[in-house]
Amino acid sequence: MAWIPMYIVEKDLQEISNWLNNEPDIALIESIGKGKWQAKENFNISNEGRYCLYHKLAGPLPLLAKNNDEEDTLIENPFEGWTELRSGFDDSCPYFGPGHTAIFEFNVKLKSNNGIGMSTFGWIGNHYSILGNSAPDVAKKWWGRLGRWVRKEATKIPRNDTWAKEKPEIYAFQNALYEIQNGTERSENP
Repeated sequence: MAWIPMYIVEKDLQEISNWLNNEPDIALIESIGKGKWQAKENFNISNEGRYCLYHKLAGPLPLLAKNNDEEDTLIENPFEGWTELRSGFDDSCPYFGPGHTAIFEFNVKLKSNNGIGMSTFGWIGNHYSILGNSAPDVAKKWWGRLGRWVRKEATKIPRNDTWAKEKPEIYAFQNALYEIQNGTERSENP
C-alpha cells in the first residue's frame, strides 16, 4: 500500500481537513449508525481516528454480499447512505473488500506516548492490478496531487532526534515541526 507518513497537530489537521473538503472529487464516508454509512461532500475532520475518503470519479463502490457465495452488488448512491451487509475487522470504516481503488485512508494520530503521533494517508493503488483490479487514472492523478500538496506544505524530517544520522522520511507540517524543533517528542511508527 502506498502511504504518506506525517507529523501533525490540531492546527495542521484543520489545514488538511480544509484542503480535503475543498477537493471537488473527494467525499468523506461517515458512520450514520452501526453498519450504516453515508458519503458527505462537506465535512470537517477534527479528531483522531481512521477516515475513509472516497474519490467520486474513480468508480462505483461495491456492496459486499453477506456471504461469500452470494453475488455482490453496487451502492447506487453513496450520498443517500447504505447499510453494510458484510463488515470488515475495523468498524470505524466501511468494508469494500481487500482494498478498493476509489478509497483513500486518512489515519489521524495527533498524540502518542512519545508526544506527537504519526498520521498517514494510505491508498491501495495498483496492488491488486495483477488480479485485474487496476487503479483508475483519476485516482492515480489525485494521489499524485495529494502527495505534491503534502510535499509543498510540509518539511521532510527523520523519525527520531538523531537528525544527522537518519534519512528524512516523515512529513512534518508547520505547527508540528515547530513543536518538534522546540523539544516535543514524536512517535517513530504509526
